[in-house]
Amino acid sequence: MTDGAAPERAPRSAPEQAARPAPVRGFYAVGLCDAVGLGMYLSLSVLFLDRAADLTNHQIGLVLGASGVASLVGAMPIARAAERFGIRAVLCALFLVRCAAFLALAAVTTFAEALCAAAVAGLLSRGIGPLIESGLINRVPDAQAVGALARVRTLRNVGLAAGALPSGAAIAIDEPWAYRAVLVASAVLFLCCAAICRGFPDTAASASARPGGRARILRNRAFLSITALYGALTLSALLLGIGMPLWIVQRTQAPSWSVTLIQLLNTALVVLLQVRLSKGSERLTRARALMCGGGLLAGFGALTAPLTGLGGGRLDLAVVVVAAVLLSLGEVLITVGTTGAALLHIPEGQKTSHLAALNLGFAVTTIVGPPLISTSVGWDWAGWAGWAAFFTVLGLLALRVPGPSAATASARLPAATATV
Repeated sequence: MTDGAAPERAPRSAPEQAARPAPVRGFYAVGLCDAVGLGMYLSLSVLFLDRAADLTNHQIGLVLGASGVASLVGAMPIARAAERFGIRAVLCALFLVRCAAFLALAAVTTFAEALCAAAVAGLLSRGIGPLIESGLINRVPDAQAVGALARVRTLRNVGLAAGALPSGAAIAIDEPWAYRAVLVASAVLFLCCAAICRGFPDTAASASARPGGRARILRNRAFLSITALYGALTLSALLLGIGMPLWIVQRTQAPSWSVTLIQLLNTALVVLLQVRLSKGSERLTRARALMCGGGLLAGFGALTAPLTGLGGGRLDLAVVVVAAVLLSLGEVLITVGTTGAALLHIPEGQKTSHLAALNLGFAVTTIVGPPLISTSVGWDWAGWAGWAAFFTVLGLLALRVPGPSAATASARLPAATATV
């Protein structure tokens, strides 16, 4: 991190100062464009496989499952390739392959074709995000890294929401050609992403990008503890996205449209607050406080949800809105707090692989979380109380997140003295 003890540096020339913001804007642009294309697919993937590809429910589950497993397999090799060959080259290649995969997916007519195309698309899905994020924070001072990540994630949330609009039109038309047209449009957007990436600086391979990268991450126990804590805490986001809708329609008298309302509330709060609340999270004490606050808010949100049993439709609606707000605020604090803490434990030159590993914490959660949450909804008060206790304990544990070791701090020194 930048501090007053940093050595003086020669001032950059005017051309260097003018050129620096452009690549940063490019990373924001490619993050937004990628999210719009991905949002278009995510919003209708199940219906596309059903209505256009004419697959059975069992086959749809296998296709989506294969895509999820492939995403876990591909994340770390992609990160290591980027550290060795440069982010620009790898991102361009990934977006071109993703474009081809989505064009192939748009044309599938059999289960085998859908399985292969979805697996290739999934293989890339967890690798692209960390590359965009690491390329971005390599262009900003350490003190601004968490804020930059918050901005790009906010843009991605906006992009995912925007991608749902053309998907909604295709769903309304409900014809195979409409679903396929949306996937073709997604492929075109990924091609645009590849074009944007060609304008990124051609960075040399990292000096630390040598064999044994996975072993170095496994030896970074403090970082691994933050990754595990992050994965566990982000179950609160799934609790809101899966548990709350099930609770609303099965156990409350709240109107069914309140499911859409809480999703909109979540998106709005994340977009509005993520950047603001990220300020100061590059300091360990602030990062710990944010993580703890996020866990406690998630716990309060879980305790609030079963209060729907005390009243009728209007009270139930008020309760689910309050619970959704608490869980959404917890999600924001958890994200910015864990990001700030994790960055403190990443040695210089290893950001891409470490961010990919951090992302895997949430990826694993998306696999194990849904069955846990859907089962717990049937336990009424006991299920919600269990989640409340779970998040509260995790929030308190966050206060004991360790600081960076001397070795990590020394490895981060080049970043601490980077130009601002």
